[in-house]
Amino acid sequence: MQLRSLEVFVTVVEKNGFTRAAAALYVGQPALSKTIQKLEQDLNVILFDRTSKKIQLTDEGKLLYEKSKEILAKINSIPESLNELSQVISGEVKVGIPQIIGSLFFPPVAYRFMKKNPNVTLATKEDGGVIIEKLVTQGQLDIGFVVLPAANILEAELIYQDEFVVCVSSKHPLAKAHAVRLSELKDEKFILFDKSFALYNLIRNHCIESGFSPEVSFQSTQWDLVLELVSAQLGISIIPKKLTNKLNDIDIVALPIKDPNIRWNIGIITKKNAYKSYALKEFMKVVRDIYK
Repeated sequence: MQLRSLEVFVTVVEKNGFTRAAAALYVGQPALSKTIQKLEQDLNVILFDRTSKKIQLTDEGKLLYEKSKEILAKINSIPESLNELSQVISGEVKVGIPQIIGSLFFPPVAYRFMKKNPNVTLATKEDGGVIIEKLVTQGQLDIGFVVLPAANILEAELIYQDEFVVCVSSKHPLAKAHAVRLSELKDEKFILFDKSFALYNLIRNHCIESGFSPEVSFQSTQWDLVLELVSAQLGISIIPKKLTNKLNDIDIVALPIKDPNIRWNIGIITKKNAYKSYALKEFMKVVRDIYK
């Protein structure tokens, strides 16, 4: 039994005849009659009382007519229901946010998104960018904020760029410099973010390209601890310039890097070719509206 057969059957009943139904459906009457016969064969019932000159339904025909109208009404309501779904968004968006990026970029996104979409739940996972990438790849997270570039198997979109600065204690010999070259730091002890952070490899690779492998004295997942260790003269650090807004009451000097030009590229990542729910699409739209 095909949906088209039910449409033909209902049209015959409502047009009160095969001739009018054939005209309404733009098909020949013989083809229409064959469709009804095939429907009766499939259901093993008689739908019309053919002893009457007028269209008259059997008991089975009356039942099928009512059920067919219900089925066709539900089918016809699908486009409207899908449109309503896109208008009233619900569900859950699972978001991965590294600690630094989360504290700087996520709060305004969460505020605007939740204000506009109160029926959506934002489930957050805080971890290093390397782990966030892995979880998005595995489908355990819908979207992640990370330092770019990301793995090729992910869809990545740049949302923010910043430069890096060198942070030293105000008592450090470099504190009075206007800017530094990365190569000048080869004898320094570095305080870096944990290896699970994309920043670790980014900074280390730039140091190697500048001719030295950095001596790492401390690693941390907490940006405020990194800065406190620098303030305590236990080493220097390289951080995004945006973080220097949080240097209040910390005895640290931030120096521009004149060579090379190290960029902090922040982006959002999703699994390549994966389905994106209405909620996820709306979340990505809010991110773009704020940062692009």
